[in-house]
Amino acid sequence: MVGEGPTSQTLVEPQEVVRETAQEIFPWKGFLIGVALIPVNVFWILQLEMVEFVSWPTILSVPVNALALLIAFSVVNGVFLRRISVFCLSQQDLLVLYLTLCLSSAVSGTDFLQVLISMIGYPHFFATPENRFKELFLSYLPSWLVVSDVPALRGFYYGASTFHRLDHIAAWLTPTLCWFGFTAVLIFSMLCLCIVLRRRWSEEERLSYPLIWCPLHLTEPHLRFWRRPLVWWGILSACFLSLSSGLRSLYPTFPGLVTRGQLDWSQLIPKRPWNALGTMSVGLYPFAVGLGAFMPLDLSFSCWFFALFQRMERVVVAALGWDVEPRVPFFPEQATSVWVSLCLFLLWNARASLFRSLQHADGSQGRDPFPIPFALIAFVAGFSFLVIFGVGVGQPFSLSIGYLTLYFLLSLAFTRSRAELGAIAHDLPYGGPTNVLTTLIGTQNLHPRALTGLALFYWFNRSYGSHPMPFLLEGMRIARQLSTSLKSMAFSAYFACCFSFFVFFWITLHLLYRMGAATANVKGDVIRYYAEIYPQLQSWIMAPTRPRLDALIWMSGAFLATWLLMVFRFRSGGFPLHPMGYALASNWSMDYLWMSLLISWIVKLSLLHYGGMTIYNKALPLFEGLIVGDAVMATFWGLTGVLFKRRTFSFWP
Repeated sequence: MVGEGPTSQTLVEPQEVVRETAQEIFPWKGFLIGVALIPVNVFWILQLEMVEFVSWPTILSVPVNALALLIAFSVVNGVFLRRISVFCLSQQDLLVLYLTLCLSSAVSGTDFLQVLISMIGYPHFFATPENRFKELFLSYLPSWLVVSDVPALRGFYYGASTFHRLDHIAAWLTPTLCWFGFTAVLIFSMLCLCIVLRRRWSEEERLSYPLIWCPLHLTEPHLRFWRRPLVWWGILSACFLSLSSGLRSLYPTFPGLVTRGQLDWSQLIPKRPWNALGTMSVGLYPFAVGLGAFMPLDLSFSCWFFALFQRMERVVVAALGWDVEPRVPFFPEQATSVWVSLCLFLLWNARASLFRSLQHADGSQGRDPFPIPFALIAFVAGFSFLVIFGVGVGQPFSLSIGYLTLYFLLSLAFTRSRAELGAIAHDLPYGGPTNVLTTLIGTQNLHPRALTGLALFYWFNRSYGSHPMPFLLEGMRIARQLSTSLKSMAFSAYFACCFSFFVFFWITLHLLYRMGAATANVKGDVIRYYAEIYPQLQSWIMAPTRPRLDALIWMSGAFLATWLLMVFRFRSGGFPLHPMGYALASNWSMDYLWMSLLISWIVKLSLLHYGGMTIYNKALPLFEGLIVGDAVMATFWGLTGVLFKRRTFSFWP
């Protein structure tokens, strides 16, 4: 089994094992509090990521905004409410509250709905005779998916207005409802896939789900987490590093520690081909060091190793003279190919188990939210709806199928990376179906209507940092760990996603009509990057490109190498390189995280080598303290920046 192979090492579950009970209950108290906090959470995310542009917590696998609220509720519950049974929250309540906020963060994140709301009004409002939007593609944009009322958009982009006017609401109502229908089916299809694969990944392969253990330990009854001395050493260390770096960023003469910087190799070694190393970020992130301790050693090693290896790839490409084409060696396309190869390999290995599940659909004695065959049929129905939706926006039928198939393969791969290996971040800029398919097919072979349809789907695959699917599966794992009703957990998670959609649109439109998305009041990327697909669509139509066979060659090589490496890993355990590390090294986030993972890998390897599992398990509270301390300081700096309207220290990136 995969769970017993070389990738599932060194993580010991807490003493609270999965408990089988005759009747599982659902902690509705925690869920209702979580739902009530969704507007607060969304508002806070928008302040950090869109308005003040302080940091991007939602592109991390553990959203620190949700973790900070969990910390606050855990402390208040343990100190003040534990003697009042009516208000006291159980561990199940706290974790359901946390999961609700995580899903809200993923849906409202910088790589999900923030991109969608930026795209809805952009083409009609910014169409000019110079960019030729009107003659190139405006006629291909479905009126029911974009806002074409320019007077209604003026307040959105220039501010000094209010969303709560009939003409403004009417302009946004139809596109919002149509995109909600699409998003609801998209997330429901993710939920169905999680149900189909849950038993295989959680019970047969026994994946370790490294990212859930810190919240599990944090919510232990009787404040047991806070009674461990090493936890406080970790918290104080993270707070000291953050406070020192933050004060130095505000006051450059302050004698604080420098924990981040840039290493420009082109200045140190200006001659070719070594100047191709470019600029490398060097930084120490306490939360990344803490989370890296929960990752298997082979993945943490592979992440930093391949991050440096890809720098050397650039040198080789420059030495061979291939860098006359700036996209070579096609890192985003290679990473996409690696993720797809990993997903197909794992599905192929699981084929017998999945077939047995379909033949003997007993629902794991009622453990699954609903029977696996029904979940599979529901996924096929949802997938069919999404394909028809894609055809409705202009994509040919075959292209729509290929697009969504690639999207769900990537989504499954990211979900697996979190469940098995605890990937800290899995963004994939410029590696989604929109860019990959236009590169491989060539825009000259696609009608402008088809290209416009591809552009309209860009918002949910611009990058994959904010992704709901991994949280859906992690929620089911938490439910099994704490004997909570899986069916109630699944439907409550789905409700949280749907509710977050409307809360996000309402709060965002309220803020932007007041502040103006195109004004200096909004410092985020609403205009600069999130709607970048329309200028790109313009270039696709005006300067058609041929199919890139060189990209196909690089992708095929990455696909085959990944498949062979996975076969080798399964047949001979102990191989230190994991192909998932190569895919993660292509992430924007890994440019910043590699050094922290190197530190974490060295510390963990030393603990295991010299002290064994006993010493490593005793040291885990120190790493958890680093995570908690960084989350607390991230909230502190965020509040400081929002309250004083001043850019402060960003905990990430």
